[in-house]
Amino acid sequence: MPYDPAVPLSPGFVEQVPAFLAGDDTPRDLLERCIAVIETRESDVQAFVTLNLEGARAAADAAGARYKARAPRSLVDGLPIGLKDIIETADMPTQCGSPIYEGNETGRDAPLTAALRRGGAVIVGKTASTEFAYGNVMATCNPFDPNRTPGTSSSGSAAAVGAGMLPVAIGTQLMSSVMRPASYCGQVGVKPTYGAIRQAGIHPFSPSGEHVGAHTAKLADAWAVLRFLSNEAGPVPGSHGIAGPETLPPAEKPARLMRMYTPGWDIADGSVRAAFEAGLDRLSNAGVEIIEPAGVPELQALEDDFARADWCIAEIAAFEMRWPFFEYEAAGHTHHPRIAKALARAHEITLADYHTALDFKAAFGARVRAASETIDGVVGLTAPEVAPVGLENIGNPVTCSPATCAGAPSLTLPLLAADDMPLGLQLIGFHGEDARLFGQAAWVEEVFG
Repeated sequence: MPYDPAVPLSPGFVEQVPAFLAGDDTPRDLLERCIAVIETRESDVQAFVTLNLEGARAAADAAGARYKARAPRSLVDGLPIGLKDIIETADMPTQCGSPIYEGNETGRDAPLTAALRRGGAVIVGKTASTEFAYGNVMATCNPFDPNRTPGTSSSGSAAAVGAGMLPVAIGTQLMSSVMRPASYCGQVGVKPTYGAIRQAGIHPFSPSGEHVGAHTAKLADAWAVLRFLSNEAGPVPGSHGIAGPETLPPAEKPARLMRMYTPGWDIADGSVRAAFEAGLDRLSNAGVEIIEPAGVPELQALEDDFARADWCIAEIAAFEMRWPFFEYEAAGHTHHPRIAKALARAHEITLADYHTALDFKAAFGARVRAASETIDGVVGLTAPEVAPVGLENIGNPVTCSPATCAGAPSLTLPLLAADDMPLGLQLIGFHGEDARLFGQAAWVEEVFG
């Protein structure tokens, strides 16, 4: 079906909570509406690898009883949610998109899974992931065109929300694995500040660069679930979590936004460029000053650094993936060429090479933070293209990698379209200022109506 950014995917969860409290709706009824969509669309979209509808119904009924008593546990009580299949769940297999872990039952919950259960969330199932969130793709299709990719590793989470099966699903990002699928599948996608949500119980690839993020139908849901997880699962030990109000921060107009080009602008086609330029015009007409980096030396230097973000992330990942991938290799396992290529570099990279990449990352992050003295944030394309045709063609990470490399919070809003497909508008904030970024995003949504 053609994508229209003016048509919402589905109702958000937070906006339905008052009806639960009033007795006009129940979490079980919401879950059944989600299940009806799953039953209609899952055979084509294939967003899930495991469903636990019996457990979800029991959790929804328990949440309903709490709402009836006007005693919900949290802002996510009764929320139907999916978890990327690299995140451990005690009641479902965690298979990581790999035959190595086919049917694997760990018998425990990851910290974020346990936190969601404590908060009363309704875990509907495990969403498809590429092999170890990096390699071979699953059969998941784009919900707007089955001939197109849903994106990279958080593909099932993005497809489930894009198809209207769930209001929220959890993904992870090393380069662009939350943001790019969210752009391709027409939804809000958020990668918070690095370290904001604990990663234990999630299969590792490059722990110093991985982020837990969210795919949601509405911005308010993204804030509610990520803030909840940061507070209840906790941040990465030694890191700061997401601070701010329980509900979506108030809209805040950014005065000055730097326009991001990156190498992605060079490969974007005419329809994508036109959609983005029209979006910038709307912001400019609403009073936001769009700063061209070429006119500000320190911002142009930052733009130049954006082009090295992919290299930096890949280099650090090559060193950090040695465990457990050397163990898989020693046991005779083989992988998709994307992992095989990274593994070949893992055998070559030295500690000195790793230090070089870490030094660039630290300096780059510092330059991004220093830019807060000049601008209120960065605006750019989330992806340089709409979802490519062919499931194996998962697209290009180049426009998402800078924020990931810097550890800065970023989000994508489903406000643009090109060639009848979704195209995300990306906003990048500053380290630890997640609440401010959400406030700016709320303002931008108002501008776009």
